Amino acid sequence: MSPSTSLSLYCMEHLLFDPDLDEATKESLRIPCPLNPQHSISPHDLQRHIRKCNQRPRILGPFHRPNCNSGLECDNHDDYSTILQDITDEELQAFIIRMEAIHDNFVKKPVGNAQTNFDCYLPHVNVDELGNRSRKHLQQIGSIIASLVQLNLLQANTCFVEMGAGRGQLSHELHACVKQESTVHFVLIERDHQRYRFDAHHRRDHQGPSFERYRLDIRDLYLSELPSIKSSQSEKQTVIISKHLCGGATDLALRCAVDAQRNSQSIQAIIIALCCHHRLLWNDYVGKEFFRRLNLTPKDFSLIRTLTSWGTCENRHRMTQDGKRSTMDGISLHSSTSTSTDRSAYSKQRLFSVEEQEKIGLKAKRILDWGRIEYLNENGFSAHLKVYVSKSITLENIALIATSLTN
Repeated sequence: MSPSTSLSLYCMEHLLFDPDLDEATKESLRIPCPLNPQHSISPHDLQRHIRKCNQRPRILGPFHRPNCNSGLECDNHDDYSTILQDITDEELQAFIIRMEAIHDNFVKKPVGNAQTNFDCYLPHVNVDELGNRSRKHLQQIGSIIASLVQLNLLQANTCFVEMGAGRGQLSHELHACVKQESTVHFVLIERDHQRYRFDAHHRRDHQGPSFERYRLDIRDLYLSELPSIKSSQSEKQTVIISKHLCGGATDLALRCAVDAQRNSQSIQAIIIALCCHHRLLWNDYVGKEFFRRLNLTPKDFSLIRTLTSWGTCENRHRMTQDGKRSTMDGISLHSSTSTSTDRSAYSKQRLFSVEEQEKIGLKAKRILDWGRIEYLNENGFSAHLKVYVSKSITLENIALIATSLTN
């Protein structure tokens, strides 16, 4: 990483950021990679680099169809990323009144979960010996497995497709519940490289369920052409699962599932723990028809999406009885009380108390989720929302559960 030219003290990777070099000199020495501008290359090495760049497009098979799960091109709209700053206080208050009326009239309350102990669904793990963070992740996984059991989905001849699999811990723990079934398959879809993958534990398994991992964006996944699904469409059921599928990836997964159901009629159920509503995009969102029926515009969608971040406001200020608040790591931090008057005069949050902000944020989340429910109900599924764990485990404690009406 030492300087590689006498013209600059910067290394070649950061030469483009040298303020002492003019643009012509920079371009003669270094240019952004056309496949991924996050790294740079020598202009004389362009053709050779494109052939070997890790970011070059790769077609993995007939199941890899670029942008097959994206929204329609004609649905593209401005993102309105600064909409909360652009509208007046009066406009925001009027919109929130309208949004709350929509929520109360159209959105059904998520189904509660009477079960609180899910350790029985994690047979090879002693949850009590784990740290707070690991325990909370496993409690969420145990709840998802419990939902699979309640729907009678842990059966032979089943393909579990984990969307946004990350390290694959959900499939790994689920494997322990069906490890005697050799006709069960696990397919892990993840677009990023992952170290310390849980599915690596099963590479040498010659009996029991098999594992497949594809480094692929859900946006490009044509599910009905996956080899493990296509080869046995008539006899194998498919269950789509995911734990905290971030933002718009949930919409891509739902569109992928609906398309696969039209083609193969093999999708038995969908269980996705939802999160990161603030990262949704109108073009990818599957609930557009629900919004249009309510005369909500893409600009309204952006405002609702922005308000979802208020759903965790109360957690940032809530005090426990001993004057401390708990964090995800289990560390108790002292927190000073905060009121709406403590915030900047330019913040829209000053208009509402912390408790009101949380209620507004949660209602915004549920409206976005209900658009997804309506989409699934209109496309051959029976869907609902469920509280799958308590808020003390995770603030994103709602799961979307859908079962096929044809299987």
